[in-house]
Amino acid sequence: MNDFEIIESSILLVNKCIENNNDSAYHNVADRYLPIGPQTLKDHKLDWNRINKVVIEDLFEISMVNQNKDTLRKEILTSLKSNRDTRELVDVIDELYLSSNAINSITPLSYLVTNEESISARTKTMVSIFKGLIVQPLKVKPHLNGNNPLESLLIQNIYLQCEKKPFDTNRNGYLPFLANVFSSDLMILCKSSSYFLNEIEKFLKIYSFIYLTQLTIHLCKPSNRFEKPSPKQLYFILETEKASRDRHECKEFGYDQIFSKTTGLAQSIFPILGYFNRISEMPSWDIIKNDDNNFLCKVNEFNKLLAYLFGEEYNDVSSLKEALNKGASFQKQIFEETLRNSKKSSRKTANNKVIDIFEKIFSAGFITDRKAAGKYFVLNSTNLMLMTNLVIGSSGEDKLLIDDVIDGFKQRGIWLDIKSKKALLKFYENVGNIEKLSDSGDAVYVKTTI
Repeated sequence: MNDFEIIESSILLVNKCIENNNDSAYHNVADRYLPIGPQTLKDHKLDWNRINKVVIEDLFEISMVNQNKDTLRKEILTSLKSNRDTRELVDVIDELYLSSNAINSITPLSYLVTNEESISARTKTMVSIFKGLIVQPLKVKPHLNGNNPLESLLIQNIYLQCEKKPFDTNRNGYLPFLANVFSSDLMILCKSSSYFLNEIEKFLKIYSFIYLTQLTIHLCKPSNRFEKPSPKQLYFILETEKASRDRHECKEFGYDQIFSKTTGLAQSIFPILGYFNRISEMPSWDIIKNDDNNFLCKVNEFNKLLAYLFGEEYNDVSSLKEALNKGASFQKQIFEETLRNSKKSSRKTANNKVIDIFEKIFSAGFITDRKAAGKYFVLNSTNLMLMTNLVIGSSGEDKLLIDDVIDGFKQRGIWLDIKSKKALLKFYENVGNIEKLSDSGDAVYVKTTI
């Protein structure tokens, strides 16, 4: 639907709610760009196997249709038996790889094999998000050679079961800057099959966290939401360093920026995305480009009806930006239950569930509680080394100046203060992947470990 059709539909919905005196029928739908719904932690389930599969399909532009683990095993064994040169290897390959999960450790193509069960709405959203981070074909071919002749034979037979899958260009991405580095990092990751297999799941979890935090900072700050997105300050500490309350940047622009109980931006992401979803399918920074005065009139009309539904008044404004900001603020108040006709209902509870999942599931592994010093976003050593290798790899070099590595982190939404920079140098020294070109230490290079 185009913008006019979407907002007309939203106006009809609110009119119906007014006629029936039923504000509960005004639902918040934010599933276009947010893979979190108002569910309990127990009920929130993402099918990461399906998500991994879609990423691999996009990466190699191939798919495996109607194949689960059992059918693939039968197809491959039948193929091997029909060949005079390989029929004697059937039992060995079956025992070593196909009858166990060992196939998952030798080729990324194994991710194409999933059970085709029904897919949840949140999994669909997560799939759409990662598709939005791969905006053009990457032209990557899978490695068909394994660590030994048996593995190579098996990988080549798996590849024969694959079909060409043309790249679908119909994608909705919210953060173009993140798409650029994600695609670049994904290509670096797949240069080595073993490194890819070891790191791909961790890689996707890191980027899902970065996506959500950067989306939150962009959308929930009015000064950001209508500008084309760029990496915004989000400070981390390393797991090896101490924390203290005097680290202003880490406190103000770290964990508290997102999850503070009083000022955290995560409190707004669900209602504000829900509001913009009632206006357009496009990101907020694209909506603002609509200079049709009729569209502004429709936004004012929608805002006025929504205000009336909750016992408030709304005066038309002459700027689309102002109208959208007022509407987004109003939607936030609906979930804070602070409006004249607000009922103590489930909206506040629903929003708290979204925040809970954001913090306890998507941010798990990225938060450290330093007791009296408070909570911080943290980079553990495995995530730090992965991101280091990707930053260096995407530069086309095998080593980078440490300041350039830190700039690469910033491009990926990871910021470090001066104390963390010192801890980072110490970490690299312990790993043994630095090279000093002068006794003074002015030129310190960090080397890839891939």
